[in-house]
Parts: sequence; structure tokens; C-alpha cells
Amino acid sequence: MREHEPALQAVARRLCGNPHDAGDLVQDTLERAIAGFGRLPPGARHRSWVMTILRNTFIDRCRRAAARGRHDELDDEVMPASLAEPVEPAWVGIEPDQVRAAIGQLGDDFRLVVELHLVERRSYHEIAAALGIPKATVGTRLLRARKKLRALLARDESRGGPRC
Repeated sequence: MREHEPALQAVARRLCGNPHDAGDLVQDTLERAIAGFGRLPPGARHRSWVMTILRNTFIDRCRRAAARGRHDELDDEVMPASLAEPVEPAWVGIEPDQVRAAIGQLGDDFRLVVELHLVERRSYHEIAAALGIPKATVGTRLLRARKKLRALLARDESRGGPRC
């Protein structure tokens, strides 16, 4: 197992982000590998096996840390004010006319794809065939159009209404 330690250290440093945690991760990995070495079938690839143990050990640590963080937050005696009062999502105040106006501000390529998908309920495949573009381009245009719409609607909300 020691012959794989330099590679384990390198991967652990990339995963953990600091040498101290990486050293601990490699130590735990080697302990688990040594404990399970007798169950390894003859001719098995040791490096792959020990790297899998490293990855699984790292994932276990992340899950434990996340669970501890959630429990620590719940154990606070005083509930934060942000949890005491429910906050409405930003989209609750957006009117259909604002959405239509924002769609109208999109470029032709984006607007056409959005209208075909959201208004006419066409699939990516149908839109691609109708516009003569690849299906992946339809997905990319929809993604970018949604980002632009989000920005336009957020700007409108911060100004207190539609920009029309």
C-alpha cells in the first residue's frame, strides 16, 4: 500500500484543499485498505482499489460534516429571525404581463425558442426540426434565455414594476 501513498496524497490534497486534512484522509484510507486487504481477490488492481477507498472515505467525511452542520444549526437555542418569518420568493410578485414584456426584450433567436417551448409546449426535438438547428442548440438557447429573463425580471422588480 505504501507504494501508492504519493498518488493518494496528491488526490487527497486536490479533494481536501489543505495538506492537514489530506494527510488525515490518506491515513484513514490506508487503515481501511490494510484492514480489507485480505478480502482482495488475487490479481486485483491495488491502485484502483485503494483510490476507490480514498474516494469513498472522502465522501463519508463530507456527509458526516454536512449532517453535523445541520444538527448544530437545529440545536441553537435561539431561532434565527430569518427562519422565524417566512419570506416570499421574488417571483410571487411577477405578473404575466411582466413576463410577456421581458420575453419581448429577448433577441429573435432566444424569443422564438422560448415561445415555441413555453407557450406552444413543443419539445426540443420539434423546435430543432422547425428551426433547422441542432437539438443541443435549442437547449443552450433556452438556458441562456431563461438567464436573461431572470435578469430582466429581477431588474423590473427592483424598479417596482415592468419597464414597458
